[in-house]
Amino acid sequence: MQALKTVVITGANKGIGFGILENLIQKQSYKVIMACRSLELAQKSRTELIEKYNLSQDRIDIIELDISSSDSIDKFIQEFTTRFHSADILINNAAVAVKTDDFNFEIVQYTFKPNFYGTVELTEKFIPLLAQNGKIITIGSQVGNTKILESDDLVKRFKNPNITREDVFKLADEFQEHVKNNTYKQNGWPSWGYGISKLLINTYVKTLASNADVKHKHLQVYTCCPGWVKTDMAAEGALLTIVEGALTPVYLVELPHEVNPAYQGQFFHLQKVQEL
Repeated sequence: MQALKTVVITGANKGIGFGILENLIQKQSYKVIMACRSLELAQKSRTELIEKYNLSQDRIDIIELDISSSDSIDKFIQEFTTRFHSADILINNAAVAVKTDDFNFEIVQYTFKPNFYGTVELTEKFIPLLAQNGKIITIGSQVGNTKILESDDLVKRFKNPNITREDVFKLADEFQEHVKNNTYKQNGWPSWGYGISKLLINTYVKTLASNADVKHKHLQVYTCCPGWVKTDMAAEGALLTIVEGALTPVYLVELPHEVNPAYQGQFFHLQKVQEL
């Protein structure tokens, strides 16, 4: 019997993360580690799936993780290393969206911590734990598109084919600085922390393709949009079910484990590469 592939999903106890988990666990080829802030909610979701699909207990495991906290990320890495040693796929799903029309520096900081900085930190600390020919799949969003920018210079910088990790972090710093000083509008930024957090993470994934460790291990790196899905984050006005929202991430999970240069670092929606 072929060995199970180990998949780590952040924020897997509800929403898109749970949808991806439920889809994968119905197949016979995956073991899933739920990386969640609430062990209690994760345990509830795990029990539900094990009973629903009559799974063996070891098909789904749980490790506590809050990607807003560097300490929590370090503890997660330590526990994962001790218990599992390596994984085949990391799915960066956990994120936040503030349900308010308010816009200020504090809201931007709160949004950026998990959606950008925490996701990058976890990704880079997890690369050594990924097996050769593994994958990093990050749930981005179509809203993280250069169309939300009102400056040709910013668009050019984000679309630069040679953009580096440092460039992306510089753009993140600039946005926050402009928000803090209330100069963001005249500098071409929107009043939308979530949209910019997703534009930053979508762009960061492009830079991962040239990361030396990613190249050395032949890791595939992608970002994708699940679509507008009925979750706690998007609410009931959304168009897609959680089952439908899981389809593009699962498509990327199931791509052959070999780097396709045409796909590497790209953004996917509806199972196709899309320009941002």
